[in-house]
Amino acid sequence: MGRRGMLAAGAGLGLGGAFGSPVLAQGARTLRVRFGADVSQLDPARIFQNENQSVASHIYSGLVQYDQATNAIVPDLAASHEVSADGTAWTFRLRPGVTWHKNFGALTSDDVKFSLDRVLDPATGSLYRGQLASVREVQAPDPMTVRIVLNEANSGFLHKLCAFNQGWIVSRRAVTEIGERYSMNPIGTGPFVFDRWTPGSDVRLTANPDYFAGASTLTDVVFRIVRDETAAAIALENRELDVFYALQSPDVIERLRRAGGVTVLDRPANNTVNLVLNTTVGPLRDVRVRRAMAHAMNRKALVDGFFRGTKFEATSVLTSTFQEFTEEDVPRYAFDPARARALLREAGAPNFRFEITTVGLNPFDRFPVALANDLQQVGIQATVRVLERGAYVQARSSGNVQSCVTAVVGPPDPDSPLVTLYHTRSHPPGLNTSRYDRADDLLAEAARAPDLVARKAAYARLLRQTMEDLPVIPLYADRLFIAHGPTVQGFVQNSLFTVNVSPVSLRGA
Repeated sequence: MGRRGMLAAGAGLGLGGAFGSPVLAQGARTLRVRFGADVSQLDPARIFQNENQSVASHIYSGLVQYDQATNAIVPDLAASHEVSADGTAWTFRLRPGVTWHKNFGALTSDDVKFSLDRVLDPATGSLYRGQLASVREVQAPDPMTVRIVLNEANSGFLHKLCAFNQGWIVSRRAVTEIGERYSMNPIGTGPFVFDRWTPGSDVRLTANPDYFAGASTLTDVVFRIVRDETAAAIALENRELDVFYALQSPDVIERLRRAGGVTVLDRPANNTVNLVLNTTVGPLRDVRVRRAMAHAMNRKALVDGFFRGTKFEATSVLTSTFQEFTEEDVPRYAFDPARARALLREAGAPNFRFEITTVGLNPFDRFPVALANDLQQVGIQATVRVLERGAYVQARSSGNVQSCVTAVVGPPDPDSPLVTLYHTRSHPPGLNTSRYDRADDLLAEAARAPDLVARKAAYARLLRQTMEDLPVIPLYADRLFIAHGPTVQGFVQNSLFTVNVSPVSLRGA
């Protein structure tokens, strides 16, 4: 995009069946999407985890958004934008006539200013405050104009305003009036309206007839929580589910590939899964210990054995889906237990207790056991602590863990995962659980870069440095598998590790 321009989802799952869902109205065009875990938080300032983000992507809009197929930045709430000659002032002209769900009034620039200021306010405790670190001020000079002033030019700034996490816009009136209940009573401007959440069962959204880009042909979307993948596969085969989101089991992936009438989609994701090490505690302060741990873990066997080739090996926290990705001169740590033992002896830490904290979701509650076994073979007394999602998020954001397993999921903007993992503004209660503090200058340099060549050079230096310092050990690069049934039309798989069914229609409906 130029400096100026137009931003040019029977086995007990049947309706009214064993899962306790109510029977929907006759003739309803309902799309049923499988989730493997429950939702918990739909406030963009505090949102976390793929299922939450998937639901939110149907409710909220941003100033701009990613095209689901190409990752190009395209229009959303802003009809056009312009950037000042020095690159520090971004002006957005809002679409006229956009209204909030449930009669909360018309969208204005004040809502945009409120949304961004709220993320920036330390009192909010937003996980994404660091993503807007370059913002000096958000202005609303008139109801349809938003001006964002930066501390310095940032060639990748438009990514921060895309409809994802901190880029989703909320209603000042709704957040203020609903108060503490807002996190599970969201109000947006998107194609679907939040209807209900039945904890442990499902989330239901209804089509927004007033959506500015045109109403969906669906009447509603139901996100059903089916934790067991085999049960979900049977339901998809029996046409009791329409979309199977986030396939993980190699056995189930292969089963559905052979199933009649089922389409299995496969796309590399903007996502690595990593072991974050708290560099401020005990032996983990010593880079030799962190490098020893990387040499001790057989990550290739994890990909080839545990995941049976459904994942990729990772050489850094970025994947090849990023145009700024490079492997040139980036340190790599081959599986070498002898080297690991030597480094531990050299560091004076041949035997210490180490705990891996992870979330109780497939596969994160299973594969760390193999890593702990590898570490035990070189003398580290490694154990695994599995927490339910809420406790895991609290433990990680507290910063009081030795380590945690985390997926780095997000948009095709390298600044997003790198700020999240490495910037000091993301220190707890943010997601820089390693408390790494040597990346700020390089991140700023990359943000200032005037073109892709300069950006790639800056990010290459950052990747080399972080893989030398190793506050985070990449475990594998992810692939997103999604399956859908024969009546689903127009489904587009994105690379954000979310599911967005807004373009979908049902054949014969």
